[in-house]
Amino acid sequence: MKLVTTSNLKDGMVLASNVYSLDDQLVLKKGTVLDDNAIKRIKSFSVYNVFIEEEKTPAQKTFESAPSQYDLNLSHSERVKRSPEFALFKADIEKNASALRNKMQYIVNSDVPVNVDSLIDPVLNLFEEAGGTVGIFDMLNNLHVYSDAVYMHSLNVALIGNTIARWMKLKENEIELVTAAGLLHDIGKTLMPEELLNKTQPLTEYEEKIMRTHVTKGYDILKDQNIDDHIKNAVIMHHERVDGSGYPFKLSGNKIDDIAKIIMVADVYDEMTSLRTYKKPMCAFKVIEAFEYEGFRKYDPDVLMTFLSHIVNTFIANRVRLSNGLEGDIVFINPDHLSKPLIKVKEKYIDLYQIKDVVIEEVI
Repeated sequence: MKLVTTSNLKDGMVLASNVYSLDDQLVLKKGTVLDDNAIKRIKSFSVYNVFIEEEKTPAQKTFESAPSQYDLNLSHSERVKRSPEFALFKADIEKNASALRNKMQYIVNSDVPVNVDSLIDPVLNLFEEAGGTVGIFDMLNNLHVYSDAVYMHSLNVALIGNTIARWMKLKENEIELVTAAGLLHDIGKTLMPEELLNKTQPLTEYEEKIMRTHVTKGYDILKDQNIDDHIKNAVIMHHERVDGSGYPFKLSGNKIDDIAKIIMVADVYDEMTSLRTYKKPMCAFKVIEAFEYEGFRKYDPDVLMTFLSHIVNTFIANRVRLSNGLEGDIVFINPDHLSKPLIKVKEKYIDLYQIKDVVIEEVI
């Protein structure tokens, strides 16, 4: 293998080792066949040199032997979904969602002490399996199968919360608290009527009032457990908002637990971008736009800005479908308008901030 500067990378080169960002998160895996999107992805993380396989530089030889997920005509999202890593992650997260169901029901129906370490171990394994903070969103952004309202959602929130905590450079014990809080934040929903959890139509006002009790019921389940108070607070506070518009107590500002402030952002992002029995998943960029529009009033600015400024970068080099029917690749994130990136459509560039009536409809 040989060391090659990113400015000299060419289509068809094969990575001889994993590529990591400056904060040690996986960008691309060893064996990836480079194309224009992969090279842009490497550059977007300020990586200046990578190791390349010398014996595989002839492009034709590489393309003939490359697995199907390296087809250069595929979008980044399609390559992720065809990869063996994605298949493994999907199988494992579904298996862990089923295991979490059993654990939660055991906690609810018995006096067994909650073992936080054993609870979060599968989540930490999923995090490593996905390749860290960059890989987590590559996986979750493409996992648009039906996500149940409790167990898969809780796993997703734990993974997203873990990622936000790492982006915020919290201490390891704080990252673990966020992870545990994400897993347990909706434990109160195990006591909600199944017909409400699985309803295919929007809840009525009365039904919504019943569902809102899941935060207090969840707290009651855990209040006598010998676990950190931050976890208990996140269970009862994750629907509060810093402007006092949330529930159950209409808390505001510093009255809301810091861990809960992370969980509320992770919870809303996953809820809005996930497929449910009653709705289709919302495009991540529409969620980002909603956060930009009103988020800094409702959510902690440090948490939200950290989340938004990092998550948009996980979409660089992804292909999107625009509201005008065109498809192109994200090549630049506008730091002042994160939901309005620059899109390359063939040889043309579309600046979504300048063209107000065109938006991203879907990441494809």
